[in-house]
Amino acid sequence: MSNPEHTSVVAEEAVTTHPAPDFDVREFARTAAGSHREKLNLDHYRTTPLTPEIVRLLSYLQVIERATMTHLRSVLVTATHKDARITAFLTTWAFEKYWVADALEQLVAANRPADHIPSPSTLRLPAERTIRESIAANVIGLPMIAVHMSLGTVDEWITQAAYRRISAIAASTQLSATITEFLAIKTRQLRFFEAQARFRLTESRRARVLTRRRLARTPWPIGSRAEPRAETQFFFERLFGSVESLAREIESLAREIDARVDSLPGQARLSVVARAVGA
Repeated sequence: MSNPEHTSVVAEEAVTTHPAPDFDVREFARTAAGSHREKLNLDHYRTTPLTPEIVRLLSYLQVIERATMTHLRSVLVTATHKDARITAFLTTWAFEKYWVADALEQLVAANRPADHIPSPSTLRLPAERTIRESIAANVIGLPMIAVHMSLGTVDEWITQAAYRRISAIAASTQLSATITEFLAIKTRQLRFFEAQARFRLTESRRARVLTRRRLARTPWPIGSRAEPRAETQFFFERLFGSVESLAREIESLAREIDARVDSLPGQARLSVVARAVGA
């Protein structure tokens, strides 16, 4: 006959020694969000188009979301790939982000003139550093898991805040409905990233030091290398910087995200968003 107290202790130890214990990766994969096209209601924008400023921001985010595959290739040639649970999560995460990027592409196209010719910059992908990343990361080993999970966490904090700001300033009920759907998807993804990051960062001092170094030198958001610097500057200044009467509110948002980064073990006072805004 089992001892209830022993069972309770075993369950508690499982929770405290297993990263993201409440996240069901199999269920995540089974219920992954695919195409959003049927819900976009693109006809709406023919009579009520978005402003050029909002279209520019959505176009930027489309490139950022699409850059996932390049980032994923760099991640999956490291020790992170040795964790089957993380690999399963990341492949589903990439699938969901692919369809978010597809939806953004449709939104941007629906709000531009029929004769619009895309800028060459929108067809670019960030330069791959797979070989260099692989050699360095495999020398480092398991602490790279903390680095990658923290990168995913911070990137989600930044992009989710961006989507919320766009929804607020666009004044479009249809776009807000679409963004609400995106945020539901991203919130679920963040649950895994953040739980993993916090757990992995407590495992070793080396993981915290390496993560701190990487967060400090990463161009945010992840994938921004695919866009001209002017577009990234516009993204941060319009959504997180000092802009007209919104300055106090938006600067507060930047401080809020930096405070979240501070809360990650060993990552205090990096000011990643403040630096990105001022870059």
